Amino acid sequence: MKKLALLLTTLMACAPALVQSESNSLHNPTDIIENAVLGVHANDTCGQYIGDTVCNLVLRDQSDNLWNLYDLEGHVIVLDFSAMWCAPCQNAAATVEQTQDDYESEGFDYVTVLIDNPVGDPVDLEDIQSWTDTFGITNASVLQGSRDLIDYSAVEGYPIVSWPTFVFIDRDLTIYTGMYGFNEEMIRQIIEEIL
Repeated sequence: MKKLALLLTTLMACAPALVQSESNSLHNPTDIIENAVLGVHANDTCGQYIGDTVCNLVLRDQSDNLWNLYDLEGHVIVLDFSAMWCAPCQNAAATVEQTQDDYESEGFDYVTVLIDNPVGDPVDLEDIQSWTDTFGITNASVLQGSRDLIDYSAVEGYPIVSWPTFVFIDRDLTIYTGMYGFNEEMIRQIIEEIL
């Protein structure tokens, strides 16, 4: 566990610059939603280090509504960055609804950010709806992401180097830890630590 936290800390330490820069305050979701700027919203009070306040993320969900990460302040959040073609991501997707249902009453949100569709193209609404139908996801959010959210050089965006990648966020919107690859037992263990 410590090796995993150290690895993610090292990778996230290399990713302070993100997709969209914001000069306004940390918690200003109204301006972001009204302007409908999709992607990561960075400012000088957020970052990608473990222990930093996570930068806001605004994307479209499975109902084609704008979804805003900062609306979940006060909740424990798991961001699951997955690709539709990835078998371990599909294995994780099969557990999403049960995990959401098991912890929802304690203020928990499981959020899947799909980066690629089955052929590696950007995800659209039809892809998201297919994913939720296939895996019976009804209470958890599934978001339309793209490779614009990641950066393999770990200079800009999320430092995703493996599928799936999980980022665990505490109730104060602070990055608690991360994990590469799917391990349901470890995911539940980390959720319970944060709760």
